Amino acid sequence: MIHKKINRYSNVELFDIIKNGTDKTETEKAESEFNSRNLTKQQKSEIESDYLKYKKFLNERKDKPLTNEEWWSFFILPFFTTKPRWREEHFTESEMERFEKYGFEKKYQQAEKIRAYGYLFWFLAIFCAILIFIKLNK
Repeated sequence: MIHKKINRYSNVELFDIIKNGTDKTETEKAESEFNSRNLTKQQKSEIESDYLKYKKFLNERKDKPLTNEEWWSFFILPFFTTKPRWREEHFTESEMERFEKYGFEKKYQQAEKIRAYGYLFWFLAIFCAILIFIKLNK
């Protein structure tokens, strides 16, 4: 929800800020925007229901482990993905930042462990390749 004007927020996002906001001015702006939308009681109850579903989904995602695709990206690609010129971040590093930012602790811990295994795997693979190359050239 960063880099967005308050009037661009969805009703559920505004409701989340109102319920969980830590910044008082942002909470007041969200409340003002929410009230200016002239919602009926039925619409407000639907928004509250959607908000509860959103929070439930968010909490469930926090407890999910890495998917197979994520697992392989951290294992195989810990440093082999190139950093495009127009972007400042590296794929696996930006994923790690995203896990940390959104509170996916389980995924973050798994990704750290798998990246370490990936580095170890590639180090051993290169080391074995060098040993085989030296052995064959004797």
